Formats: sequence, C-alpha cells, structure tokens
Amino acid sequence: MPRVAIVTGASSGVGAEFCKALDARGLDEIWLVARRKGALEEVASGLKTSSRVVPSDLSTPEGREEVARLVSIESPDIRFLVNCAGLGRFGDSFSIDAADTRSMMEVNMSSVVELTSACVPHMSPGSRIIALCSEAAYVAAYRLGVYAASKAFVRSYLDALRLEVEDRGISVLEVSPGWIDTPFIQGVESSCKAPAKVFGGIVSKEDVVAKALRDSDRGRRRSVCGLKTRATIGLAVHLPRFASWYWRRMWRRQGSPAAPF
Repeated sequence: MPRVAIVTGASSGVGAEFCKALDARGLDEIWLVARRKGALEEVASGLKTSSRVVPSDLSTPEGREEVARLVSIESPDIRFLVNCAGLGRFGDSFSIDAADTRSMMEVNMSSVVELTSACVPHMSPGSRIIALCSEAAYVAAYRLGVYAASKAFVRSYLDALRLEVEDRGISVLEVSPGWIDTPFIQGVESSCKAPAKVFGGIVSKEDVVAKALRDSDRGRRRSVCGLKTRATIGLAVHLPRFASWYWRRMWRRQGSPAAPF
C-alpha cells in the first residue's frame, strides 16, 4: 500500500511549498489537488517523489466528491493530509459578491471537513492532518468578516477533530499564520483595496511551512510563524474586543468609513 501525502491548494503559495517540503519525507507518492492543472503539473515537475495531479475545484460538491472518490478507489496509506486550499476577500460582508462568498465558505470550510472525513479511514497511527487556519480565526475582522468566520470554524473543527482521532494515533496541527508573501494577498484585495498597514509582519511561505513541519514533528497542536502574529493572537485571546477595535482602526485611519479602503 503506497504511503501518500495529499495536499490541497497545491498549485501555488503555501500548498506548493508543502509539496516541496514533503518531497524529502520518504513518501511513495504526493497527490497535488487544486483547480489549475497546468500549475499543478509545474509544481509536480520539480518533485523527486512520484506525484499525481488531481485537478479539482474544491468550491463545488462535484470537485470535492471527485477527490473523495479517488481516495476510496485507491485506498492509499495517507501519511499526510495537508489542507491548504483557501479563498479570502476584503469588503463588508454584505457587499461582497454572493458567488465569492459561497466559494469562500465552500473552500475554507466544506472542503476541509469533507476531504478530512474521506481520508481519516485511510490513515494509520502516526499519520498527520495539517490544516492552514489563520490569525484571522481569532479576531472579529472588519472587512474580512466572512473569511475570519470561516477560519474560526476551521479552528473549532480542528480542536474537536483532534479529540476524535486521538485513539487512532493521528495528530492534528492547526497552522495559523498572519499575512504570507503569496498571491493570496492579490486575491483577497480583488474586491476591496486595504491600507498598507494592514499587511504588517508579512512572513515567507518557506518559514511558515518549515515551522509547521517542525511543530508537527514535535506533536504540537498549533503552529504560529512570526512574532507579530503570535502577539496578535495572544491579544485576541485575552482581549478580543480590543483586538477587533485595533484591526478596524487600521482601516479607518486611512480612509473614511464610506470609502472602499
């Protein structure tokens, strides 16, 4: 039975970086899951480990079912499930395009739950579930409300999942970075431009992934990369209303409440 890693959001950014890092983990195969086949093939071409490109739109039930069906048919020994697929949009929650809102909810929440549920029966003791959560999971984030709420869901889900799979010997790691230097930033600003101050403390995808795997190796529950992000999460945990006020203040200091930024 092949030892496999499944990585979603593998076409770029943190997902692609996880594929590169897992390339040195002695696996038999890495499955790369995302919408863009060409981008997946480009990432796969740089891997030494045998890879399988799985083009799927995880914002749709059909795309998620396609991946789940492949797992069921192949029945691999899944050593790593890395959920990196994610969507975000800036803007008041009531002004973001309804299709974008649905896609955020489907990719950020439904795909994590459905793919994890499909993979757990094929995971053995020592297997690992790693999911990209966010600093935003800890803050009621002005003009990032739907995204932040979806990541708060992921955070809560992972806490419960950790208890559910404990007896199976499966570990669960929440990876909660702040802003990462990836194309995600351009995507999140596609509907609403943010003040530059919002993006303070940007970290690299290489640092996020390296720390996540170190923390996973040590059996930790959460991985947070960057001093500013750790400080923000600590503030949000102990003073949640102040953290939300400060986030909103960063927006309002550089534009009127009615302005798009």
